[in-house]
Amino acid sequence: MALEMIVLQDIRITRNGELNSLELNELFRTNNWQVEPHERLDNSIRSTWGWITARRYDDNQLIGFVQVISDGIRHAYILKMIVHPNYRRHGIGSKIMTELMELLKENELVPTLVATPGNDNYYKKFGFEAESNGFKAMCIR
Repeated sequence: MALEMIVLQDIRITRNGELNSLELNELFRTNNWQVEPHERLDNSIRSTWGWITARRYDDNQLIGFVQVISDGIRHAYILKMIVHPNYRRHGIGSKIMTELMELLKENELVPTLVATPGNDNYYKKFGFEAESNGFKAMCIR
């Protein structure tokens, strides 16, 4: 399938669907995020609250992923949002985030994330703000 022909109808978005660390690590490698040793990624998948995947219909290739860690009561931390470079700018990431935001809303969880520099505007369209009601994301570098 030519990249120009990719449309959302060719992509399946799934909540907490099939996932293994080998295919996830392959997706991460497209962004230089590979996890070694491989068992660390297995542990991360097992301990997560949930995830959303994007897969091609024709061959089931994993092309997008986002992970959520949550207390299951109020707070949800969104991490590892990634779309394969060959599939970016086709609305796949937005579809993943829309599905994720619906999942969090259904479970009455308040989402938090740390955006990489330059991605603020992307997340703003889902309701995130750089600072919200005096709260600030803080981290140690």
